[in-house]
Amino acid sequence: MLEVREAADPIPRAGQVRIQVAAAGVNFADILGRMGFPYGGPKIPFVPGMEVSGRVQAVGQGVSGIMEGDLVMAQQPGYPDRENRV
Repeated sequence: MLEVREAADPIPRAGQVRIQVAAAGVNFADILGRMGFPYGGPKIPFVPGMEVSGRVQAVGQGVSGIMEGDLVMAQQPGYPDRENRV
């Protein structure tokens, strides 16, 4: 079941950026998370789309090398990698 909810835009903390997402990859890791299997990612409920691309909307303190308006791609924390496979 997928449920859409409105929420306020988060304010980036130190070391973070907020991305206006243009595309998100919903993949096998998201499906496993939705099914409740542990893979090192967030627990249910969570927002699917472990990988995203888009434009930086806001930059938190201490971030260098990235500015508002930059095109970026990112992986969310907990993304399965070679050391953390199911």
